[in-house]
Amino acid sequence: MNIIIAAIKAAKKYYNKENYYHAMRVVAYVAENNLIPKDMKEKCVALAIMHDLEEDTSFEYFRDIDEICYDTYIENCICLLTRDKEVVPYEDYLSNIKDKYNSYPEVYWVKIADMKDHLSETDTLTNTLKEKYLKALPCLL
Repeated sequence: MNIIIAAIKAAKKYYNKENYYHAMRVVAYVAENNLIPKDMKEKCVALAIMHDLEEDTSFEYFRDIDEICYDTYIENCICLLTRDKEVVPYEDYLSNIKDKYNSYPEVYWVKIADMKDHLSETDTLTNTLKEKYLKALPCLL
C-alpha cells in the first residue's frame, strides 16, 4: 500500500466531513501547483491529506499508519505541520516551516496550499481568520 492510500484511509477514519473536504481541497491546490517539483508531488499529496490529522483528531502517525507505509520523513513533516496552539505562536510556527524548507520543502508547499484554501473559503472565512492568514502569509514568503 502506498502512502497516499494509507493517508486517505486515515483521513476517512479520523476527519469529520468538513475537515475531509478541506484536506481534499488542499490536495487539489498541491496537485495543480507547477512550482512543486514532480519528485515531491507524491509526498506533498500525502501530507496535504494528513496535514490536520494530529492537530485536529486523535490520529497518531506512528500508531495509525500501516507499518508497510511508515516513513520517518513523512512523520517528521507531520510534526512540522502540527502546531501546539497553546505553546507555539502562529508566526513562530510558520517561521519554523520556512526555516526548515531545505530539509522539508513539502511542508512549506502544503502549508501554502492550506492557507490558500482557508483564504478561499469565503463562506467560513471570518474577518479574524482573514486577518490572521494575511498577517501570517509573509512569514512564509
